[in-house]
Amino acid sequence: MIIADWVALALVLVVGVVGALVGFGRGLEVLTSGIVGILISIFICYSLGGLIMDLGFVKELMNKFVIALANKHNGFCNFLIKIHIEVVVFYIVLLIVVQLARWLLTKLVRAILEINNIVFKVFNKILGVILFLAVFILIVLFVFQIIAWIGGSTAYNFALKLNGSKFGIDKLFLNNPLMSLKERFTYAVN
Repeated sequence: MIIADWVALALVLVVGVVGALVGFGRGLEVLTSGIVGILISIFICYSLGGLIMDLGFVKELMNKFVIALANKHNGFCNFLIKIHIEVVVFYIVLLIVVQLARWLLTKLVRAILEINNIVFKVFNKILGVILFLAVFILIVLFVFQIIAWIGGSTAYNFALKLNGSKFGIDKLFLNNPLMSLKERFTYAVN
């Protein structure tokens, strides 16, 4: 095992223990409150936006919006079309929907998991571990994506340090699922 494997193993254990100690209800509340909650919503929009934008009815709505603007035949609407205002509006609406869903989900989950029952307490701890590990994995994927975007010798040296990982960290870096989102966004904007 390489050093990155040992670091990953240690981080997964620490994150798992913290998740069990904090629990899902409290962890969800902390993760979704304030600026952290907004950042998580933005990250969710960024991660899922390209996939949602490819849905047929969403594309159709965006096209109808562009056509309505084009039918106005004025300079301001032409400017809005040129900057792809339909993509901006799509992400604003998606952020509002994600924020509302986040708020409702947090209230519902807290109400259920704070029931004073041993089954719910154990379930709360197990879900806490899963939640904290999922957030940890998303952060790692995002950091990997930033390193790949930096490129050059930074990404090359980082990939070399991960080479030969028993846990497949090198493969995760090279095949990061978030990397396809940049191409989807570029395609949508062009």
